Amino acid sequence: MTDTVLEVDNLCKSFGGVQAIRDLSFAVSPGEVLGLIGPNGSGKSTTVNALAGVFPATSGRIMLCGTQVQGMTEHARVAMGLARTFQTASIFPEFTVREQITLGGTVTLTLHPLASVFGLGRHASEDEALHERVQEILDLTGLAPVAEQTVGTISSAQQRFLMIATALAAEPRIILLDEPAAGLVSHERKMLSETIKAIRDRGTAVLVIEHHMALIMEVCDRIVVLNFGSKIAEGTPAEIRNNRAVIDAYLGEAV
Repeated sequence: MTDTVLEVDNLCKSFGGVQAIRDLSFAVSPGEVLGLIGPNGSGKSTTVNALAGVFPATSGRIMLCGTQVQGMTEHARVAMGLARTFQTASIFPEFTVREQITLGGTVTLTLHPLASVFGLGRHASEDEALHERVQEILDLTGLAPVAEQTVGTISSAQQRFLMIATALAAEPRIILLDEPAAGLVSHERKMLSETIKAIRDRGTAVLVIEHHMALIMEVCDRIVVLNFGSKIAEGTPAEIRNNRAVIDAYLGEAV
């Protein structure tokens, strides 16, 4: 049994002559929140897309639960335990909130996803287990009060929490959150912080890519800092807050 959920070893990604990621290495353990930060253009989104399988890495190794996943499709990586959210909400506006989360829980089933959502061809035990999982996620993400509303009628903040809920429904070992606080106001960011901690407490690893430094410093156990595609620092929030290279490259002043 590996003690890391995700291990990245000397990851590189080039687009033509531009090296977007160079020799990036880090690991994430079960029940750990790792922050990935850096200035715009530092390689954060490229890293997430390489990890998720949107495009192949140029070189290096990505290990998910002890298995190399280079060459695997996005769907295969989800089935192995890696889920992600996106900077822009990805929703089905005519589905109810409960139906969209249920759809997220069917990605590893052999049935057609929409057949699974509406209970066609499932065993009663599968149906009950999925229903219980969806209800637990609705409670965890604060979406239970709007569970039967159509997705197109809930607030933009609730839609962002819905993305997290949909990813959680796949029962990931690690979830990649790509700028989850974008567009959220103060009390919504507080709810997000509590949600991330609750996910961690379930034993699920979390990789957070975020510009909101107060959130990163509050929820992360460790932080990796990128600049021009390279890792310039890694450590606890306290260590990163006082790291001169990070201050010069990104923070501007100690936070």
